[in-house]
Amino acid sequence: MSNKADLFKSDYTKQFELERIETIPTGYERQPRKGVLTNYLLISLLIAAFGSAFQFGFSIAVFNTPSSIIKSFYKSVYNERNGEEMSNSTLDTYWSITNGLVPFGGMIGGMFSGFTADLLGRKYGLLSVNVIVLISTILNVLSKFVKSFETIMTSRFLTGFYCGLFSGLLPLYLAECPPKNLRGSVGTLNQLSIVIGILVVNILGLPDLLGTSDRWPILVGLSIVPALAHLALIIFPESPKYLYMKKNNPVEAEKALLNFHNHDRLLVDQELEELKDEKSILAHNPHATWSDFWTQTRLRKPLFVALIIQISQQLSGINAVIFYSTDIFVKAGLDGDWPIYGTIILGAVQILMTFVCMVIVDRAGRRILLLSGMIGMCISSFMLALTRIFSEKIEWLNYMTVLSAVFYIIFFSIGPGAIPWLITGELFGSDSRGKATSISVFVNWLSNFTVTVSFPFIESAIGDYSFIVFGVLLIFFSIFMLLFVPETKHKPIEEINDLFKRKTIFFPSSN
Repeated sequence: MSNKADLFKSDYTKQFELERIETIPTGYERQPRKGVLTNYLLISLLIAAFGSAFQFGFSIAVFNTPSSIIKSFYKSVYNERNGEEMSNSTLDTYWSITNGLVPFGGMIGGMFSGFTADLLGRKYGLLSVNVIVLISTILNVLSKFVKSFETIMTSRFLTGFYCGLFSGLLPLYLAECPPKNLRGSVGTLNQLSIVIGILVVNILGLPDLLGTSDRWPILVGLSIVPALAHLALIIFPESPKYLYMKKNNPVEAEKALLNFHNHDRLLVDQELEELKDEKSILAHNPHATWSDFWTQTRLRKPLFVALIIQISQQLSGINAVIFYSTDIFVKAGLDGDWPIYGTIILGAVQILMTFVCMVIVDRAGRRILLLSGMIGMCISSFMLALTRIFSEKIEWLNYMTVLSAVFYIIFFSIGPGAIPWLITGELFGSDSRGKATSISVFVNWLSNFTVTVSFPFIESAIGDYSFIVFGVLLIFFSIFMLLFVPETKHKPIEEINDLFKRKTIFFPSSN
């Protein structure tokens, strides 16, 4: 290490490193050790994911199934206040505002996620968000009893706000706690928990369960359950990387690693060495500023890649597939409540394939799953467009529409659903990861907001042809993934930075 880098070390850090070097076995550096998912680490990750990502999915989808009940509540409140029926156009406006406030709140929450992660830490940042969850839940529950849809709107904004914070904070915690060889699989736990939360709330929102005019306050009140379970995270350690890199506390970082890795001394020393090396490299640039993301190539290039990946997730058409899912099953001949059950089955498929992504991501790599997912979604999108356009003339195409929707969900789940949250954290070092996460989460929610607001107008104007628009966008995104996205699997940040310095195009291989 250079003398200049040594200047950034405290005497406390130097003494810790001298004492620890004496404990490292001879030849250790030449014997990389793979970590395992210990019970202690697994429980901490599951609690973190249940309290934030599961909460995310549950909260954003809580009005999906009982939407007609909530709309009826809006109409009854309006009628009681004004002595007249609410027109359909007024209802559509109020409902659009209600739905649009979620991604709008997500944008703002996303902007503060990196700041919160660096100020409070990953663990306490996650825990602090539950204060907002509690306020939002109370407003949602009270809305029926105070007869106010404005409280629902306020709650939906707060829902977006805390989901925006969670979407930035949790990926950092998931990326920084497990050993390097498991970070891909653990990173996909974020998306897996989200889709499980969506499926659970869609089932609970069925008319036979809590999706009725009397029981929907119970449904929205259940958001408190993940929040309470989340408090158990307080007994687990903070992210070791945050303790070492941000708090300059290698002793606490070592304690956290020992707990997470079941006192595997060789693995702990190996990870401490990696943290030490990263800190030495970043000592020359200890704190990345906001302007550095536009002026420094090492930050500008990966940020551009991260933002396009985030945009592609939202502009891929996933919201359109979900929007049309019930109609797709109706046209396939399902009646009664079966179209709703069909949509729930799609959710189960999404969970299954996200789990498949979790299993294979550390073997196959991030880039290939992202690229294959985009290409598969592109083909499925064009199939959806063609089968829906011509299904009135050729009835059996309705079944092909269902098949196309299923394949679309499969391809979204194995890559574009989970990888964007994972790869963003791997493209940046500790000096810039928090700010990069804030920018990426903001852009993701901005894209979500844009689609949420604009899609009803697109659907009204061109109907089934909207899937052709998404197909064309997916061609562009697939080409971008092929040419400009490097593989980050098991690569240290200095190697990734070096890749961006040496080249821009990563086809045919970045390995």
